[in-house]
Amino acid sequence: MSGQPTRAGWIGRVPGEWRAFAAFLRNPVLPDRARISLLGSARALPPLFVLDMLLMAVVLGGIGVATALGLKLPEHMLNELQLSPGLIAFIVIGAPIAEEALFRGWLSGRPGHILAVVALLVGGALLVIIPHPIVKLVGVAGGLTAIAALVMLRGRPALSWFQRHFRWFYYASALLFAAMHLTNFAAGGISPTFLPLVLPQLMLGLVLGYIRVNYGLFTGAALHMLHNAAFAGLMLLGAS
Repeated sequence: MSGQPTRAGWIGRVPGEWRAFAAFLRNPVLPDRARISLLGSARALPPLFVLDMLLMAVVLGGIGVATALGLKLPEHMLNELQLSPGLIAFIVIGAPIAEEALFRGWLSGRPGHILAVVALLVGGALLVIIPHPIVKLVGVAGGLTAIAALVMLRGRPALSWFQRHFRWFYYASALLFAAMHLTNFAAGGISPTFLPLVLPQLMLGLVLGYIRVNYGLFTGAALHMLHNAAFAGLMLLGAS
């Protein structure tokens, strides 16, 4: 016996939720139903939040090294905003809820969830793009349509074609989530060189997609809130 820990020994010390996420990342499979329970979410959140923070430390550390070596990075739009209580509340609560509904609400593959997200997207687009009062009423109806879809199609299983191709939907949701955050650096126009700057959002999107299909949308929103709260705290410390 050499006294050195074996590979199996090291793996045994890794939190089970990390191993489950790693296996899911290699082969994403949509379960028939998320394991939605308060106790299950309470057990899963702490190790996944620690994993999220470790991933952020690695990615942001790499960006920090690149900056120290002379890479000039664009300014983040939040650097130009005053961190008021309202803005902090939006960052910590409002944005996570909206982003989870938009980017992962449909990831269950269930008809009601997919239709609800589509209705919200169409309604929101009409409210923003077309100022006509009648069109705005149609936009508001999108919210009612989303609620109706959730109620009327409740309990329907995931679409079979969605389950078959789930891995691509899973990866696409994380990529879209990351790409959306490119707008945070769009003051001078979006450039391909900005892509490394949204690696944190890509990593977060992969973790949140795993949580959404295994523990439910609200558990994913809770982790998203914890993630944003951690970074909002760092921003407040930096501003003080």
